[in-house]
Amino acid sequence: MKVLKLLGAFTLAASLICFSAHGQDDNETCLACHEDPDLTGINSKGVEVSMYVNAAAMNASVHSGMGCVDCHADLRGIEEYPHKERLASADCSSECHVEAGQVFKSSAHGLAVHNPNAPTCASCHDSHNTLSQLHPEAWTSPKKLPYTCSRCHHKQVLTDDPDVRITDSFDRYMRGIHAEGIAKGIGSAASCDDCHGMHNLKKASDPASMVNKMNIPSTCSKCHNDIYIQYNRGIHGKALALGILDSPNCADCHGEHEILEIDNPGSPVNASNLSDYVCGKCHNDPLIVEKFGLGDDRFTSYQDSYHGLAIHGGSIKAANCASCHKAHDILPSANPASSIHPNNLTATCQKCHINANYAFASSYTHKTAYAQFNRLDNIVKWIYIVAIVLIVGAMLTHNLIILGRYLILKSRATKAQPKVQRFSGNMVYQHMIVTIAFIVLVITGFALRYPDAWWVSVLNFFGIFENARSVIHRIAAFLLLYISAHHALFLFFTKRGRYQFKELLPVKNDIAQIFQNLRYHLGMIDEKPKFGFYDYTMKAEYWALVWGTFVMAFTGFILWYPTFFTSFLPPWVVKISETIHFYEAWLATLAIAIFHFFFVMFHPEQYPMSFTWLTGKMTVSEVQLHHPAWYEELKQQKQVEQSLGSDADSKTEETVT
Repeated sequence: MKVLKLLGAFTLAASLICFSAHGQDDNETCLACHEDPDLTGINSKGVEVSMYVNAAAMNASVHSGMGCVDCHADLRGIEEYPHKERLASADCSSECHVEAGQVFKSSAHGLAVHNPNAPTCASCHDSHNTLSQLHPEAWTSPKKLPYTCSRCHHKQVLTDDPDVRITDSFDRYMRGIHAEGIAKGIGSAASCDDCHGMHNLKKASDPASMVNKMNIPSTCSKCHNDIYIQYNRGIHGKALALGILDSPNCADCHGEHEILEIDNPGSPVNASNLSDYVCGKCHNDPLIVEKFGLGDDRFTSYQDSYHGLAIHGGSIKAANCASCHKAHDILPSANPASSIHPNNLTATCQKCHINANYAFASSYTHKTAYAQFNRLDNIVKWIYIVAIVLIVGAMLTHNLIILGRYLILKSRATKAQPKVQRFSGNMVYQHMIVTIAFIVLVITGFALRYPDAWWVSVLNFFGIFENARSVIHRIAAFLLLYISAHHALFLFFTKRGRYQFKELLPVKNDIAQIFQNLRYHLGMIDEKPKFGFYDYTMKAEYWALVWGTFVMAFTGFILWYPTFFTSFLPPWVVKISETIHFYEAWLATLAIAIFHFFFVMFHPEQYPMSFTWLTGKMTVSEVQLHHPAWYEELKQQKQVEQSLGSDADSKTEETVT
């Protein structure tokens, strides 16, 4: 408090030294015009601004008693009014605040003097109603200073500024614990100048800056000295002091402006975030791991442990990195003071596990710490891998044999039955090509999006890495485009194709049959709908395939040739195409797996599989059951009766075209 009083006395003394004896007369002359609230002028940027001076506010400021000419030197000695339109800006450092002015000129703000966005003295201290920093309404008071700084550092225009890139610092600061402390009146809460300095504010890249990588710990120590001592004792503080810039400082872990309480779920040092988003930034970085010999599986071994899995599952009690290694005074296990030194490890575990002993503590660690654990773990792992392959493989083989038997029995049972030709050989061929192309596209497409999936490792085992994957994906895409063109020609230039197209067109009766079919299977009515050649499910699948093929082809070509398409389309088309391509692929895959496979494989009347997609034929009984309207159409054409004649033994399967 004594220091603050001395500062106030010094400011007052400086003002008195600069006082002009004829100030009162000069002020009256100036205020004759400038006391008019409607008076305006044009500033150096060509913008119209108010030239009004509030005499009461000026007299209540720290410059009370000073004359206008003490700051506006251009007015000294003039006798004719009004004065010239353009005056030099007031220079606070020319006579009164010389030392502060020199410091300011070497700061980041002072060096940006040619930048139109650069602040002046008045930008921070106000012009005529300058108040002491101790005054609660002063622009430079701790409570007001963030808002003062936000006048510039909250402007979107600064995104294009050559000297400033961070424009959301104010918003982030106001969400943090420091701003919360100031709002509550906590005097020790940090405001902007506590971290950045005031007149001596410098860029973070400047070695003399308070927020330089090397200086942040000492800047934070002004309030957090006990933590600073712990940090300096730890390996991170020692490494940073030696100039190892890869070592984290306070901001690397806690953030810069939006510093939150540890209990806040949004804080990077919250228990749920610390391991993955703070410690993992370095300890899971291959370059840092190799550079400092940290062991390439220490972080992943934690993620695979109970603690790591529990944290991912939302636990707030499971141990994170700081639980065992501490937060600030982190030391290597060889240091006797380390929390993970063999002599201290049991006590560390007992913080959570009260009955922990040395054997327990030794059993739960990064596997690289004990080579014998690592070897034994690998042996057990491979025993189980071999066992899983053999046992599950035997189970799969066993079940495939049973399934194969039922397929053979169904094939034999349907072979002796009279049949009709549902699909021509051309149509079976088209379906086969679509099936192959679709499956290959799904596998190779999702392999790009999910490279860590287990089935992708199977592709990698066979040498299908990204280069091969991309080529195979494009070959399958061309195969799908080819069969689409083939199908279009079939539809419009063949008699069977035109018939198929007509049958595939949606009709009003399809809507009625949806509700009739659902009511029948819910037991509400006794009569099934009489479907024609295609029912509503088949039509829906067909037109979904047509739509999906068009969408996937269009977006796929944009992703394949982005430079060409962005030469005449807006840039967002690439990202939108990527999103559409991905989710359309998911929609198509799930539709096939859930809808199509049910009706051709898992439906109780089709299980274990319909053979129509292979032979193109259906038994007459299947036609009667699933497509009674088509069956009636065939009867009218007197083609089904030929298959139902009395001399069945001498008949061969008839083809109905």
